Amino acid sequence: MIKPALSALALLAAASPVLAHDDAPPSAEQQFAEIASWEGRWKVAETDALQIVFEITARGKTVVERWETASGLHSMTVYHLDGGHVIATHYCPQGNQPRLESTPGEDGQIAFAFRDITGLDDGESHAFTLDWAMRGDGTLVRTEVYRSAEGPGEPGRYTLSKAEDE
Repeated sequence: MIKPALSALALLAAASPVLAHDDAPPSAEQQFAEIASWEGRWKVAETDALQIVFEITARGKTVVERWETASGLHSMTVYHLDGGHVIATHYCPQGNQPRLESTPGEDGQIAFAFRDITGLDDGESHAFTLDWAMRGDGTLVRTEVYRSAEGPGEPGRYTLSKAEDE
C-alpha cells in the first residue's frame, strides 16, 4: 500500500512545476513574455545611426521590433505565438519576408531558426537564424545570420542597451 502511494507522489512531483526541479528549456510563452519585456527604445552600441524600438500591439499578442535610422524606418520584425513556438517574421529592406521559429534554447537565450519565406527574388539573401542573449547587465545581444545562394554568411551582432527616457 505504501509503494503505490509513494509512486503516485513521485508522479505528482514530476508533473507539478512547483515541485519539479527539472532544467526544462523556457516555453514559447516564456520566450514571448521575455521579448515583450523589452518594450521601449534601445541604443545600438555598434552604431549611432540606428535605434531599435520594441512595441507591444494587438492586445498584447504581438511585439513589433522596429529598426529606425535618421532617414526613417529601416526594417521590422514581428513576433507572435504559434502553438509551441514564437514566430519572428522579418520584413527586410530587400523586400523578402523570412519567417523564423523559436527553438528550445538555454536559459537567457532565445534562438530562432528558418521556417519559410515569401517574396524572395533571385540574388537576394535572407535572415536564416536569429539569436537573442540577455546579459546580466541589462544589455541584449542580437546575432543574426543571413543566407544567400552561396550559403550562410558571417554572423552579425548588435549590442543593445535601454535608451534613457527622452
